Amino acid sequence: MENRSHPSNQETSEYVKLFIDPQILLDFDSLDTAFFTLTPASEAKVSLLKRGDRLWVNFADGEHCDFPYYLKNIRTLLDGMRLDHSIKAITTEAFDGFIKTTQGIEKKVFSRVSLSPGENVKDLWDEIIKKVNLISSESHSLRSLMEKLLDVPFLQKFESSLIVLHLKGQTKAELLGIIWRSEKTQSLIEVKDFNSFFNSIKKSKIKSFSSETFSKMNLPFNGSFLAKEIMSKKYSMVAIVSRHDFLNYSKDEVELFETCIDLLQPHFERLIDQEFSDKRISELRVCLKDFPLPLRIKDGVTGASFLNDLYTSELQDKDIFFNKKVQGPFTIDLYDSDELRHYAFDLFHFQRISLLGELLNTLRHELSNPLFGLKLGSQLFSMMDVNSDSKELMHEIEKNINRCQVIIENFSNLYQVQSENKPVSIKKIIDEAIVLSKSEGREVRKSIVFQNNTQEVLLDVPLIFVVQIIFNLIVNAAQAMKAQPQPQELKLIIDAEDQMVHIDIIDNGPGISQDKISQLFKPFFTTKPQGTGLGLVLSRNLALKMGGNLEYLVNNSDKGAHFRLTLPKT
Repeated sequence: MENRSHPSNQETSEYVKLFIDPQILLDFDSLDTAFFTLTPASEAKVSLLKRGDRLWVNFADGEHCDFPYYLKNIRTLLDGMRLDHSIKAITTEAFDGFIKTTQGIEKKVFSRVSLSPGENVKDLWDEIIKKVNLISSESHSLRSLMEKLLDVPFLQKFESSLIVLHLKGQTKAELLGIIWRSEKTQSLIEVKDFNSFFNSIKKSKIKSFSSETFSKMNLPFNGSFLAKEIMSKKYSMVAIVSRHDFLNYSKDEVELFETCIDLLQPHFERLIDQEFSDKRISELRVCLKDFPLPLRIKDGVTGASFLNDLYTSELQDKDIFFNKKVQGPFTIDLYDSDELRHYAFDLFHFQRISLLGELLNTLRHELSNPLFGLKLGSQLFSMMDVNSDSKELMHEIEKNINRCQVIIENFSNLYQVQSENKPVSIKKIIDEAIVLSKSEGREVRKSIVFQNNTQEVLLDVPLIFVVQIIFNLIVNAAQAMKAQPQPQELKLIIDAEDQMVHIDIIDNGPGISQDKISQLFKPFFTTKPQGTGLGLVLSRNLALKMGGNLEYLVNNSDKGAHFRLTLPKT
């Protein structure tokens, strides 16, 4: 392509020396070259190069601009030069002012936010709003929203789009989103680290940050990033985008990003409610599924029912002992089942044991200091020059203090729920149960018989459970014999057979009438005025769980009660 002739009153040397990529000349076959001079690249004031679908502009001083939207930018750039030419002949001096504006605006601002030359930030608002509305309607999850966010015009050069979300009341915050435009990422963040991060973002005035500043967040990229915080009644969140470079972001980029996130906030709210309510529903379903009583939730409109694992087809409406109408057409039914209801009693028993363990730990802590002081005082007093009677008295005090410390320590250890069983001897189990029941059974004459050298037999069972069963049986016997005129007697006979150990608890009280024996192990049946009817049910259930049994044996003498606890050996 040849240059057109220049007006006679102008020097050719006054025109800008321009090199244009041959590919550009092919793309623009009607390019008007009347206002510049085409020269080789080595002599050009400015060179226009095509790199893929982008425009690369090189200046003689080594500066350059990299523009997207190649075709549009070529026309815009040359139209701008033509406009200046119509006012004043394009000399190199005039062109310096033009390219200075181009470099100052396009290179430093628009090229970073993917704006075309000649456009400004305000021209993007309509396009951004349209795109935001489109991606919000197309996004059905938080992750898909963050992925589509990178399609917003000014974010098309960015590589990562993330959110860090903390739901109120949760012990962890969650980081999720997209890095390198396609790779999914997700991790958990400590709440204290999230709070520090959130507050730093909130207090910052520039809203442009570096990943090095927040090492504890373990962000899945290195470099600068833009961040915007969002807070609601239900959650706190930080939205993040990054180009994976270390350049600072312009004021326009910050404003565009913040406006975009503000526009998206209602959609974040919707998706967070949707995703995390689904999680809560799933967790609730698991809880109902494992509920320790047969349960049915019925929809009164459709007739559909949710049934948990303990519900069986044998259950009838007459077995319902609790019914409640809840929100909407739904009702909850709980069923009374003798065979299955013991699961609820296990839960009650476990909670009671755990609470007792906590109370005993507190008691041990409160008593250890005064007991230690008394013991130290008695030891110091014994070292003084006192008579033998006083020393004997101090020795007796110290001995009893030691005994108190041992009892408190044993009680605390007994009621700590252990994660695994340790083999324990029969004798230790019996001794612990006797100590525990000492207050209730102080008037009872007790005899313990270990047959066939069973005192050292080991059981691989939870100590606390076996002691609890024997304790319950001893207390029941003591209370049944309390009002009788004859001496109260209780016999414990321990024997072994094959791989099982039998512990018989026999008293000489009034016994149990024949018509009540069949009701003994049913929930809430009791012969005591103030009884709960749960002691024997819990005891038998614990025995069954350990692979044994608890049963009532008819006393041949028709006098007293006879219970047998059977447990497996190690």
